Amino acid sequence: MSDLFDYIAWRGDLSQAAVPFNDVDALIFARLSYVPFDGVVPPGFDGGKPLPEAARQVLAKGVLDRQTERGQESIRLLTMLADAPRYQGLTLCGFESTLDREAQEQFAAVTIRLPLGAWVCYRGTDGTLVGWKEDFNMSFSDVVPAQLHAVEYLTRAAALPGTLRLCGHSKGGNLAVFAAAFCGESIQSRIVAVRNFDGPGFQRGVAGQPDFQRIIGRTRTFLPRSSVVGMLLEHEEPYTVVESRGSGGITQHNVCLWEVTRDGFQELRQVSDGSQFIDRAMKDWVATMDAEQREKVVNGVYEALSATQADTVREVREKGKMAALKAIMSLDEDTRRQTLSAMRGLYHSLKRSLPESPLKALEDRLSFLAGREQDKQEGEAAKDQK
Repeated sequence: MSDLFDYIAWRGDLSQAAVPFNDVDALIFARLSYVPFDGVVPPGFDGGKPLPEAARQVLAKGVLDRQTERGQESIRLLTMLADAPRYQGLTLCGFESTLDREAQEQFAAVTIRLPLGAWVCYRGTDGTLVGWKEDFNMSFSDVVPAQLHAVEYLTRAAALPGTLRLCGHSKGGNLAVFAAAFCGESIQSRIVAVRNFDGPGFQRGVAGQPDFQRIIGRTRTFLPRSSVVGMLLEHEEPYTVVESRGSGGITQHNVCLWEVTRDGFQELRQVSDGSQFIDRAMKDWVATMDAEQREKVVNGVYEALSATQADTVREVREKGKMAALKAIMSLDEDTRRQTLSAMRGLYHSLKRSLPESPLKALEDRLSFLAGREQDKQEGEAAKDQK
């Protein structure tokens, strides 16, 4: 089982001229966008910093958290890229990172300059509540702030000469596709490839736009075997299923666990039964609510979780399930009723989507969303509030 780190070890001594960059290199660039290049890579596009130098500066600053999996992976990635001849001639520029709680926007991007063009790389969700809230906003809004920001960023990056390629992981993949679709025909004509790594799709009204359709032929989505995030909303572009050594579900969203070959990915014919089950269930669930209901539920849960004083999803987990439940129970009556109704609706959508075997066993594990158990939790939370 080989991953992107093995790929760098295998191909790191080969120049782009000898072996042109492929989709595994694009995955590496997408993963690189998660690195905090603040104060290292300049925000403009008329200069920049060599990738090896930028990597060593970030490592020297000690800003990467060695206690988290993402931090450890970033340290390993930067260390290997700094020494690999294949990536020595690359220059990083245009680094930007925005977190706006009021606008509910989380956005970051970095551009990699090549001798004859550039890769525009969009960061995915970073673990903040604001970032996740913006993701959920996609369930009821055709356009979110980060998508508009992605278009504006690409417009500035297009000042660089040569061809343009876009990539991103998770929400970053969605941003790459959106920016490529709505950047205008003059810029779009220079785009030769868009790579979406397990990023969500779009509302049907967006995917049907002529601007969107023009870029489909140059776009490809890559999904891990048990994809969850990448199966959300609507996709028009072709996709490739990649083997992952992740244990399943959301762990397979981590691209550092995807299996690669010397020139591409370890491909599969289709996503797993579990991934198809989640896809059916989520689409069925969303169909039971109109956009206004989805907005009210998403906003209500976000307000409740924000009231816990947590800034990240990790902090919410550390506060425990009861803290989140108490926060939901503190919502106004109408929002609380709709939120709990939506949770029950999710349970029933999951139940309807379950095949008889082998996934039927999941029903018992999902029963906490059923009415009787939910009522029990409501009672317990109400007692704690007194």
